[in-house]
Amino acid sequence: MRVDVIETPDLGDRSYVVSDGGCAIVVDPQRDIDRVQALLTELGVPVTLVLETHLHNDYVTGGLALARATGATYVVAGRDEVAFDRCAVHDGDDLSAGTMNVQVVETPGHTDTHVSYVISGGDGPPAVFTGGSLLYGSVGRTDLLGADRTDELTRKQWHSARRLATILADSTPVYPTHGFGSFCSSGGASGGRDSTIGQEKQRNDALTTDDEQA
Repeated sequence: MRVDVIETPDLGDRSYVVSDGGCAIVVDPQRDIDRVQALLTELGVPVTLVLETHLHNDYVTGGLALARATGATYVVAGRDEVAFDRCAVHDGDDLSAGTMNVQVVETPGHTDTHVSYVISGGDGPPAVFTGGSLLYGSVGRTDLLGADRTDELTRKQWHSARRLATILADSTPVYPTHGFGSFCSSGGASGGRDSTIGQEKQRNDALTTDDEQA
């Protein structure tokens, strides 16, 4: 299983293309889908699934446009109320693309309906795509839905981060969408370029403190 990163430095965000040599999964694509399509052409694989971790505050998604352009299945959290056709997923759901398996893990906090995706297949450990949940050294912001929701969402974010750290092996690579200077990243992001669950257990405040209010 191969993971290619598409950087958007101006926004401090990432999109991902995960492939097994026969097909691809795209996670959180931005609206300029030509970059994704160029990479898919370079890899020589079609996209089967387009995954959204959440509805974004800092950029316009290209997920729906990419799915329509390629015929891929557009996967969105089932709790999101949307006006377009999509594959609605919930906690514990499993999807497949070629030799790859996708497990849906609900990780509310950055938004009410946020989900993460654990993708496995082939050699090596599974990888988790965490969107605006568990970042490198930090977590996604919890104040974007209003001050009256911040405390509640902060508690949810703390529990979501710790859930991922509990259900996944320390060797699991972590691939967040935010956290590279993003508007949606909370303070304390490490600025690192890669990480694992084990490394986050050592440096991420959400995992090193036992106080959900800290």
